[in-house]
Amino acid sequence: MHLRANSIIGFWCARMQEERGNIQLSESLALKAVGLLLALILWVTILGFKREELKKAVKLEPLLPPGMMITNKVPSSILFTFTGPRVLLKDIERRLQPIRPDLRRTRDTTIGFSISEDLLGELPSGIRVVGFYPPNILIRLEELVEKKIKVHPTITGVLPVGYRLGKVVSTPDSVKVLGPKSLIESTTSLGTAPIDISSLKGSKQIDVEVDIDTEQGVQLTQERVVQVKVNINPSSPR
Repeated sequence: MHLRANSIIGFWCARMQEERGNIQLSESLALKAVGLLLALILWVTILGFKREELKKAVKLEPLLPPGMMITNKVPSSILFTFTGPRVLLKDIERRLQPIRPDLRRTRDTTIGFSISEDLLGELPSGIRVVGFYPPNILIRLEELVEKKIKVHPTITGVLPVGYRLGKVVSTPDSVKVLGPKSLIESTTSLGTAPIDISSLKGSKQIDVEVDIDTEQGVQLTQERVVQVKVNINPSSPR
């Protein structure tokens, strides 16, 4: 009996030591996991607040007086270079609004202004502007006018021997055009997309687009397509 009691006591002692070892192992693993997590959080935090540079194009959308238009080439955006913590730079990308200089009350036709970070409004603390391009903007304004201008179809190609070009009629024969005053008032006629007559015979009706220079701010206030009737007649015998 005495030996049996000693065996039982020994068994339970060994069991308790084993469980204590397992607990210590679990605690050690848990501490290591917590330490790893804390190190990861610290690394992400340090990385997030590391200073970096960010280049961002901010749209330029001037507010114009009624009935006026810009007649020179103006950049559609300003390229800013920001510096600051990475986490704040990511936030500023979605907070930036277009730059809208208000020219609606100006009477000047030539306006120049310098670019600065003040145009962006209030920036988050820790973010600085270290550069921008272009540094200056020049805007030329001109009055918009509308005028009816004659359409003269553009004819290309050479007719076969024995034929001659007859009457060429555009319907409509004139179109309403909107654009800068100086350009519209100096324009007396508009061409069309080229009409090749080298293979035409008889009377043909062709739909073509009116040729306008949209890069100079000219636009049609009606449909751009006109119908051109071309008459190709046999040459009269000599």
